[in-house]
Amino acid sequence: MESQPSTSAPAKFPISVGKCYAQTANERFGDGARAAIRQRERLSLGLHPTDAEIPFTWPSQDDEHQAGPESSIYRLVPSMQSYRNNLTALSQVFNLYFVAYQGHIFVYKPRGAPRQSLPCHPDLQLKPKPSPYSRSIGGYLDPRQPHLINHIITGLLGHDEILLACYDDGDVVAYYTRDIGTYVFGGRETTGSSHKATPRPFFRENVGMSAWGLAIHQKSRLIAVSSNRHEVIVFALALTSDPFKRKEAPDPDSQEPTKPKKKVGHRRSRNWRIVIIFGSDADNMPNICFVDDFQGQAQKVCAIDIKGTVWLADIWQAHQGPIAIQALNQLRSEEFFPSPTRGWGVLALDDSCFLKVRTSEELFGLHTNQVEVIRASNGCSHPLVNVKNAINHIPNNPHRRAAHVMAQAHPHMLQLPFGFQGPGALLDSDGSGGESAVEEDFEDTEIGSEDEEEDEEEDEEEDDGDDIEDDNHQDALGAEAFAMVPAGGTFPAGTTGHALVAPSTHHDSFDTLNAFLDEFDGKICEDGTSSDEDILPRKADMTYFPHSGEILETPRQEPRMIGFLKRPPCGNHNRQEPEARLAGLKRKFFLLRTYEKDIEMRPFSRTSDRDRRVEFGVICPDALRFGRFKEVGLVAHFHATGRLNMIAVAPELSLVAIGSPIGRVVLLTLTRKAVPSEREEGIWEHGFRVEWVLPTQSDEEKHRRVLRPMHGMALGPIQKGDGLTGEAGLPRRYRLMLHYRNHDILSYELTRNEQTGKLCIY
Repeated sequence: MESQPSTSAPAKFPISVGKCYAQTANERFGDGARAAIRQRERLSLGLHPTDAEIPFTWPSQDDEHQAGPESSIYRLVPSMQSYRNNLTALSQVFNLYFVAYQGHIFVYKPRGAPRQSLPCHPDLQLKPKPSPYSRSIGGYLDPRQPHLINHIITGLLGHDEILLACYDDGDVVAYYTRDIGTYVFGGRETTGSSHKATPRPFFRENVGMSAWGLAIHQKSRLIAVSSNRHEVIVFALALTSDPFKRKEAPDPDSQEPTKPKKKVGHRRSRNWRIVIIFGSDADNMPNICFVDDFQGQAQKVCAIDIKGTVWLADIWQAHQGPIAIQALNQLRSEEFFPSPTRGWGVLALDDSCFLKVRTSEELFGLHTNQVEVIRASNGCSHPLVNVKNAINHIPNNPHRRAAHVMAQAHPHMLQLPFGFQGPGALLDSDGSGGESAVEEDFEDTEIGSEDEEEDEEEDEEEDDGDDIEDDNHQDALGAEAFAMVPAGGTFPAGTTGHALVAPSTHHDSFDTLNAFLDEFDGKICEDGTSSDEDILPRKADMTYFPHSGEILETPRQEPRMIGFLKRPPCGNHNRQEPEARLAGLKRKFFLLRTYEKDIEMRPFSRTSDRDRRVEFGVICPDALRFGRFKEVGLVAHFHATGRLNMIAVAPELSLVAIGSPIGRVVLLTLTRKAVPSEREEGIWEHGFRVEWVLPTQSDEEKHRRVLRPMHGMALGPIQKGDGLTGEAGLPRRYRLMLHYRNHDILSYELTRNEQTGKLCIY
């Protein structure tokens, strides 16, 4: 294992860098896989295939009528979709790896640490069927193939981990990873039958347009999805087992002392769809996250749009305007210079994520005379510390080769001028470029002989079936669309024509919403109805619009639901709140925002204490540059891949991995100075160190001789043992898997020495 740091580094911090483990397409699928991938690439670039067999896409939505023979190599090597978000994920609980191929999710059990090799055939293939509404919504990136996955993630929803995926046609589906693990690892059967039940999604919805950003909140048990409607939908699933059970009123004659009621967080008795509307100038939102209150419950949603603006909006309070944190307007796109850079990633970091350090050098990874202080000005609303020099001093960094050329070209700018063909195709188009590539633009490199992996028997395909939601639920209360009408046929006083709750109704938490609806249900029963069940076969799903305070019954009849999903966009006409309102957050959070190649971190609010000076943020420009991917032989493959859209956190390691489809990942250590440093314009307390860039230059020269974009980046803890009982060891070890569009996979293991703080990559 090679010990770093290099003597050329401006500040020395313990880090150890070892071996990269690689698996090629031929090693995984057998001889001929690399050639088949090349033929598919030629066809996608408008070139004629050179093979006798015409390449076709696999998997497809209709496998029964799939073209090509069963023995075809094209039925073995999956096709990959382009211009999406992160398409791979690791379970945080089980030894499971997920890859989105077209509209399917392939599930693998990685073999043999530390190589993390994948078998030829998946251990399970999940094939969620399109929702009844998806055909009417259609595709945004690819109208011909609308049911393709844009993004997958894993996360804890309460005590259970889930796998969450969203589609170009607006569909969103979720599975419990325990169900998947039971199938893959052969868990104990409760029925006594040898047949293993194929996992089925417990959640399936549609958000009305191409879905991109995903977030899961463990404690509040929420799922959030952003779409190209420029809005975020928060799904709050029912938590009670009996949605009709009422709380019994206390007996007035009882002599027993009344015990104080313990506040229970968000005990939901029905499913909710909460529609978060932002400002009129909001744009497509590729990534989102939650911001918590002081109890750890979700308080706000946070979204970044492709203009780089970060939007925050309250989930529960009605009639609140959004808060907008504008992008740094000095940053420029490298791939589409001189256009402004686009925003791609966002994360709310809690103070507990940061590693405590003693010195300013440990805080930023640089000596204090090697950082640049950027004062707050018209182009920057918050003072920042520029740590750009850290990138240039990382040993074995594949980006260093272009640094000198870049500085000579534009000494006053941080961006390499590269005018490809304008900023037209990022999140808001299919990125095709409009013209076919010429033959000279197609580059490949021979790698030599490769070993063949043993094939494994393919598992039975999934039959998704119906969702837990009853799409045929009839509105037994009346004919008005999206409205709950009392038995008498008139709306309660004070409500609007189609709303259960008037826009003037104030709800400061979800508890008040549930209390109001329970009371309203009771009033309906008092109007001559014997029970809830005589009116509703279950408690109706509801939709809440916080910006207006309106509550509607969510339609479930297909035509009405389609009309609801395709309703005209509406704006949040409440006054936009200033950034100063963020001082009202009950917990101290830090905004991590990523652009095409730049990384910014700053406190959400300047400070809640007027006597205390502002805390500086941190900016690392040019963290992962587009660089050589502008070369003629590569540009057709790498068009519109300059985007830092993949973010993963290893909390125990205080480590953040930020990936780009160009195929590289930058590792950051989140740092917090035990005693803040007083500076002229504020204080230095929280920051990050730029630790390393993976793959290293030598890794790329050895394992990535054919350069292709990255399909997905996955980071997850390594479990002890195997199967459903795997537990993480101490010190915690993580695996980082980089999955490329030519099916090459590079893997690393990461850990940190608890005594020395040394980061180990091996």
